[in-house]
Amino acid sequence: WFQEYDPEKHTILTRIHWQTEVMSTEYDVPQKAPEVPPEYAVHQISSHWTVRQMIPGCSATPGGKCTGDSANTTGIHLIHAAGHCHAPSCQSLELWNTDNGQLICRLTPLFGNGTEIFNEEDYIAVPPCLWGSKDEGLVEPSFLSLDTHLMSVKRNNNTIGHYGEMSLWQMHAILV
Repeated sequence: WFQEYDPEKHTILTRIHWQTEVMSTEYDVPQKAPEVPPEYAVHQISSHWTVRQMIPGCSATPGGKCTGDSANTTGIHLIHAAGHCHAPSCQSLELWNTDNGQLICRLTPLFGNGTEIFNEEDYIAVPPCLWGSKDEGLVEPSFLSLDTHLMSVKRNNNTIGHYGEMSLWQMHAILV
């Protein structure tokens, strides 16, 4: 499906992202200690940053590394937040506004248990958080200033240790 761009109908979104493992891309999940019961086998990492750190001070350009112009932007309206984590050990990925204690987005894997598409047995999906207009049945986005403090919290099952885990936020926002 394709629709020609119409500025009366469409808003340009800017891609922003953050790596909970802070610019490392991958990290290792250590195996739980032998005395830890399996139901408590959870490894957690977190990261703290501001919205400003996701928007370099450069003009918005297609391609390249520029995502917006922080000199002429006061903040964002978050429209889409998706997490990247590796199944099946990924338990949750949370995005918090630490200025007001609000949980912005919580992602948890859904495990398929049927035969229909995207619900096949052993299929794992991590649905994104979406914001938009009430007319579309979505929650309206909140304004996040460039100085809003954010925190990402990632939890993994660590019954068995493993290498190459990821914890990325891949997001789209309207620059305000």
